[in-house]
Amino acid sequence: MSDSMYGQGKMSSVTRPPSGHRERRAAAELRVLEATESLLRDGRRFTELAVESIASAAGVARSTFYVQFSDKSDLLIRLAARATDELFAASDDWWEHDHSGGTGPLAEVMLRMTRIYRRHAAVLGAVAEVAGYDEAVAAFWRQRLDGYAEYMRGQLEAEQRSGRVAPEVDPRSTAFIVVWSVERSVAEHVRARAPRHDPAFSRQLARTAWLAIYADTTQRDER
Repeated sequence: MSDSMYGQGKMSSVTRPPSGHRERRAAAELRVLEATESLLRDGRRFTELAVESIASAAGVARSTFYVQFSDKSDLLIRLAARATDELFAASDDWWEHDHSGGTGPLAEVMLRMTRIYRRHAAVLGAVAEVAGYDEAVAAFWRQRLDGYAEYMRGQLEAEQRSGRVAPEVDPRSTAFIVVWSVERSVAEHVRARAPRHDPAFSRQLARTAWLAIYADTTQRDER
């Protein structure tokens, strides 16, 4: 066997571990993620959670934690990524389907997003707290929301080309304003108000976002 063939074989074994090993690692990661979120929901502060406590709640060894995560910041980032994946998927449903029916369908999406935020409020609250002093977490959060704003900018540009969004609307600024203001508004609403207020809040949030995007077009069509 040549050296090059041996090298390729070794590389394959490193980059593609056996499927059983990958499945065990994925299962251990999921246990840690779910155990941590459960601890946070129970009122534990992320900054006060020791790795030993997280590992114990997940039923894994402390060493296993460090196989899965480089540190607690890495853990929090992955928890936040899971939560925002759900939030963005709800928003994507609106952009990817016909959304010419006014604010009603958008209000339904905002309600879904608000309820998702409630489910993950402990994690997202921890992100807001830790981002104040942990640059890795802060950079992740900025990148996450700015990345979605960039996606929304593309959607708005497509809407402009089709004539559904007025040329006066600046896609980049509008996307930035809508994404960041919706996130902050939902976070504060979830923190301060009971779930029974979610439908009315979502309707108003949808109206605000809709007007920011489509008001100029609506006024033009009415003239």
